[in-house]
Amino acid sequence: MANSIVGAGVLSLPFAFQATGLLGGLIMCTTVCVTEGLTGYVLSKFAERYQARTYVELVRRALGRKLAVFLSTILVVAMFGSCVAYLIIMADNLTALFGAFGLPPWACDRQVVVAAIGFLVELPMCLPRDLGALNTLNRVAVLGFLVGAALVVARSFQLAFERDDVWEGVELFSLNYHSLFAIPIVVFGFNCHSMIVSIFAELDPTPTIVVPALPPSPSYFRRFRYIPRPNSRKLLGMLSVIMASSVLVLTVYVAMGVSGYMAFPDHISANILVSFDQNDPIVNVARVAVTLIVLGSYALTHHPARGGFEHLAQPLLARAGGPVPRWASVAFTVVFVSASTAVAEVVSDLGVVLQLVGGLCITFIIFFLPGLLLINAAIVKHSTQVLNDLEAEAIASLRVSNSGEAPADAEAGGAGGLTEPLLVRTASLTGMKDSHLHRLVSARDKGIKKAGYMYAPRLSWLWGTLLLVLSLLVAGVTLVTVILGGEN
Repeated sequence: MANSIVGAGVLSLPFAFQATGLLGGLIMCTTVCVTEGLTGYVLSKFAERYQARTYVELVRRALGRKLAVFLSTILVVAMFGSCVAYLIIMADNLTALFGAFGLPPWACDRQVVVAAIGFLVELPMCLPRDLGALNTLNRVAVLGFLVGAALVVARSFQLAFERDDVWEGVELFSLNYHSLFAIPIVVFGFNCHSMIVSIFAELDPTPTIVVPALPPSPSYFRRFRYIPRPNSRKLLGMLSVIMASSVLVLTVYVAMGVSGYMAFPDHISANILVSFDQNDPIVNVARVAVTLIVLGSYALTHHPARGGFEHLAQPLLARAGGPVPRWASVAFTVVFVSASTAVAEVVSDLGVVLQLVGGLCITFIIFFLPGLLLINAAIVKHSTQVLNDLEAEAIASLRVSNSGEAPADAEAGGAGGLTEPLLVRTASLTGMKDSHLHRLVSARDKGIKKAGYMYAPRLSWLWGTLLLVLSLLVAGVTLVTVILGGEN
């Protein structure tokens, strides 16, 4: 799971710490880490409930086909943005490396480098459908990023302690307009939710609890109200995986953010590697390590994006339920690589890309949809409870009015839910409007996808609503900062 989290966002953490201060950055990273860890647990819990193996499948079963199609679209856009970020990172690193090696000026030109990477390297890597060789790279990607991060952290602290006053220019808290730019970047950095349902599906039914402090049995958690309460050994194991991975990634991110900010307290690039001298040998090793990992990460990220496109295009292009034609997949790959290369030619600021992807696409994936899942569960449970109480009340009243003998439709209602005749009688007996009663039945049977958003006095409804508000706030902050600009 740590492999799914660690990525391009780690290079922008020093920029986020400069915008918020040392303690401000620590608080923000910890808050986002805990929140995203909890939403990851929410996705795992509902994946178990709905027996889903992918995020899209979970949303389709719980929230409906339309939201599942929208999620597929968002995932494709998010992966496109990630690939643009990878191209920007590779261009930044390679231009610095080529300059350090004394290559001709045309070889160090950023636009030439981006075009060469996109069309000569990434396009051939993305065309094959079998990415078996790259899957090996995916398994060591997190190690490569950690090595690169360790080298950058060591060099950053070295530069910081070379100053007469280590704390010169360093602020503990920085709360102003520029601090808003850090929010979507940090949100992007801890994202792994597009893969978390698949990770849970592949987990052993009785996994090893990797956090020794956790109780070994799910029954222990039932006595608590305000913490996650896994109801299976598998979900408990997933909770331990989320906790261990989050702590590991948080430690790396904080080390990178603190060291980078202390090394360059006055001004720092959204890509920390750009702030170092291009002739710095230690940083150049980190540049090589990160570039090699990102080189394969582009193709690995494109692969599920193409799968998302095929899922969206299948009803239009596939014949008789068959696969999408090969030419359509190739055309998508060519357009995907060409478009991402064109964007990377124009946009050189990694922070802008991470802002847009993190603040709009990733926020929808990690906050908005888990919030809807919680609200949906609360609505279904509350409406079921209300209808059961109404049904019992109606049957009791009918028994009294019929000298203790319940009508046949009442007995049928008690066995299988409220029937239509009993609905009418229940409405008349309780004084409830027919429309409200029918909405409760729709909510019980289909949840939010049929009844719509409605109040349910349950804790999960409250947390779900807070997640919806949080996602809208982050998206709003992102739009404001992108439109107004001024991060530099």
